[in-house]
Amino acid sequence: MLDFRIATFLQLCETKSYTKTAKLLNITQPSVTQHIKYLQRKYQCKLFSYEGKTLRLTPEGEYLRRQAEAMTRTSARIAADLLRMSENNKALRLGCPKELGEATVTRITAKLLAEKYEISLCIKNTAELISLLENGQLDVVLADKEASGTQFASVPAGKVDFRGYAAPEEEFNGKSISLKKLTDKRLLLGEPGSSDRDILERCMKKHNLETEAFDSVMTCSTPACIQELAAANTGIFFGYASAVQDAVEQNRLQEFQISDLPEERSLVFLYSKENMNAEQFKPFFETFRTLWTETVRK
Repeated sequence: MLDFRIATFLQLCETKSYTKTAKLLNITQPSVTQHIKYLQRKYQCKLFSYEGKTLRLTPEGEYLRRQAEAMTRTSARIAADLLRMSENNKALRLGCPKELGEATVTRITAKLLAEKYEISLCIKNTAELISLLENGQLDVVLADKEASGTQFASVPAGKVDFRGYAAPEEEFNGKSISLKKLTDKRLLLGEPGSSDRDILERCMKKHNLETEAFDSVMTCSTPACIQELAAANTGIFFGYASAVQDAVEQNRLQEFQISDLPEERSLVFLYSKENMNAEQFKPFFETFRTLWTETVRK
């Protein structure tokens, strides 16, 4: 749908190199040059300039980049919608962050299916889900309110506690502890793009701390891995109660409050402002909210 030269322009914005762009797009370097010249003639402005040997966007080029990225997302969403219409697929494509707890989300999904909702479930980290929503590959994403931004429509989805977790051997005894008093521990940290990691990093920044302040830091790509390592008393982590409630109830982990962190988090449903089926989501939102409240331990 979009002019193929826009794709060349966006790739050049990323690489800042005509040679690398040509290689990535499997075209010749003169073709890249011609594509950019065509766009500059069409829009009657210069899109790139050199500062020394460094290629940089002009203000006009930066504006075109933002608009082109938005058009690319819209084009992808339209293509996904048309494909879905041609396949007569009526299932709601729901994205749920794995950091909120796969077991909890699965239990709620089972109840939704019993209520005759048609659902296609995608579980990834928050950043990955938002990217899929932008590209029209998901209808609705459950997310922490802080991840919502302004490009999506949103409605409340529920509440969930955000706490610290450690092996039962750690002598926290349910106390409220400041982050600075925990830095002698190993921090078990979620992957980039997970909202639990983002919350912790933003909070630490407010208190002039970084994750590197901990004695050591280990990054894990799955919440299950983090929980197993913490249960083995190899470190502590911070996360949503919905993801850890089973391990706490089984006494495999203990929870503790962090005086520097807000204990309760607000969740929202995100969906595209251009989604023509948004009105049809309302019964689903209501049912999910009820099931979340019933399923997530307070």
